[in-house]
Amino acid sequence: MDTRLRALIAVALVGLGVQAGPKGPALHASPNGPAPQAAPEGPALHAEDRFKLTPDASGEIPYFIAAAANKSGYRSSDDDLVVWALEEWARSVNGLRFRRVEDAPAARIRVEWLPWAEDAALGRMEPSSDEGRAGASLIIRPDENRFRPTVRRRVKEDPLMRDVVLYYVCLHEVGHALGLSHSDNARDIMWPGANGVTLPIYDRYRHHLMTRDDIPRVAWLSHDDIARVKALWPSR
Repeated sequence: MDTRLRALIAVALVGLGVQAGPKGPALHASPNGPAPQAAPEGPALHAEDRFKLTPDASGEIPYFIAAAANKSGYRSSDDDLVVWALEEWARSVNGLRFRRVEDAPAARIRVEWLPWAEDAALGRMEPSSDEGRAGASLIIRPDENRFRPTVRRRVKEDPLMRDVVLYYVCLHEVGHALGLSHSDNARDIMWPGANGVTLPIYDRYRHHLMTRDDIPRVAWLSHDDIARVKALWPSR
């Protein structure tokens, strides 16, 4: 009689789902916490919620381009790449406007040209806060002699490739300043690369250019880049 009773209780418990299933332990073992609470797009959305610039009283985002640091590999024409990158993002959102200023404290975006560092990337956006106002420092390291070997060799054969690389970096970092996180789509400017952006990615943009003047005439931002920035910056 006891044996039958135990069997009936076991069947009842299985029917109620009390039995441990194959997915049970995984909920606790997941490094990101319980799986049911995790959203596929969670990290990207949270990253975009955490940081966002705001225009000044004029409705524009003022930016400042600092004098290049010594031994940075900077060329005077490199400023064009920053300006063009800002203009391309501005074209993607109606009412998004940038204004160059000569006073660094007045800027919401500050661009710095720095020398290569072994522990640094070609570009980086560093958020800041001044009296509760969000700001962004865009650090660009333009020395082509420090590009990864395959890209460096191509630059020697095709000097325009240097501008392609740096324009990509400028667009990417401005995207971060506007609040965008990384993308997992290699066709997006916001894609960081599995191990850095590689030559085939740069080549895809290079093929559209005849001269340097074509850089601001060609659309570099993907549909997803534009859709994401529009979601953060509704038309004004």
